[in-house]
Amino acid sequence: MKSFISNSIYPLFLFAAFCVVLPPLFKSLSLALLLLVVLVNFLCNRNKECFNFNLSLKNPLLWLLIFYLLHCIGMFYTSDINEGLKDLSIKLPLLLFSLVVFCLPSKMFTQEKLWKVFLSFAFGLFVMQVYSLGNGLVQAFAGDEFNIKEILYTRLGKKTHTTYFSLYTCFAFMMFYFMPFKKHFVLRLIAMSWLAIFNVLLSSRIGILAMVFICVVILFNELLLKRQYINVLYYLIVCVVFATSFFVVKEFNNRYANIVAKTQIETSKQTKIVDSVSQRSFIYSNVAEIVKKSPVIGVGTGDVKGELEDFYSQKGVDFGRYLNAHNQFVQTAIALGVIGLICFLVALFMLSYSFWTKESLILLLSIAILGVFMMTESILERQQGVHFFAFYFVWLSAFAKEEK
Repeated sequence: MKSFISNSIYPLFLFAAFCVVLPPLFKSLSLALLLLVVLVNFLCNRNKECFNFNLSLKNPLLWLLIFYLLHCIGMFYTSDINEGLKDLSIKLPLLLFSLVVFCLPSKMFTQEKLWKVFLSFAFGLFVMQVYSLGNGLVQAFAGDEFNIKEILYTRLGKKTHTTYFSLYTCFAFMMFYFMPFKKHFVLRLIAMSWLAIFNVLLSSRIGILAMVFICVVILFNELLLKRQYINVLYYLIVCVVFATSFFVVKEFNNRYANIVAKTQIETSKQTKIVDSVSQRSFIYSNVAEIVKKSPVIGVGTGDVKGELEDFYSQKGVDFGRYLNAHNQFVQTAIALGVIGLICFLVALFMLSYSFWTKESLILLLSIAILGVFMMTESILERQQGVHFFAFYFVWLSAFAKEEK
């Protein structure tokens, strides 16, 4: 029985990776099942030395656990208990994924197994992409003429937030490039081409910029370090396709034209800001006033939404709906103050440092890309973001450990 439980951990981890980008029910069930089996295996094994207990301050997972604990502490000085409990439930994967890794047998993963975990994630992403594109194509052909808008931007990402969809896609694109399996070059090339095209269709501004940055780094790596000139041609074609889509295709170009043009509607009482770029610009230039209210410990886990809504009202602006800070670092500073922000930054720094010391600049790049997305989205405020972040974080942590 013990052997069966122990042997089932890795397949369940693969299943949990597959479900990362699937609807919430699949995410929750796969993670709960994995945690249950891991804990049972942990309790059945009397030799606790064979597990990943590492309470060193250099362990990034420990800082991730502390970060979640700070949110729990934030409940003691928050006024909106219901909103606080909701926030804790959304961020629960930070705790659960970390506990899974802490309780795993220390020799559970090799680099080859970790790459297979990534492939399982990539297959789950492919399933969601095919479903989204297929559904969009059905709607596009439903009318008398083909409506390309049905396979672009938010209509393509009806089941998944566009920015997060693009984040998943960029991560998969990077990892496919850096995978060590040289025998499957053609399949890898096909996968990367699919991901690049899908990212163009998503039309996420930050996603496109991230993909361009990734391609530039890859070009540098292929041209100057590896000197693989044939491969350089492929990535140049990808960059040309991206550039062409911006300036030639009207539906894509409209997404970027409003970066310069700000859209505001004057009403009798408030200014309604309807363009996402203008909304972010307003939030970034004014949100420091909220942070100053409680700079050390923040306003509390559940009071961020109320504070932001009151702030918008005081400033006389109307976004038409509630908007968070659209910056994870600012969002954390509002909720938990400097203490919470430092803890979060230390977690990311320790993870980055573990790769920097091994000169694994490839995986270090993936952390930098994640940081770029967090500059424009509060990714830990949605289940789609926090579940991926937790998986991504523990996967990289396990990878850092195996590279020693």
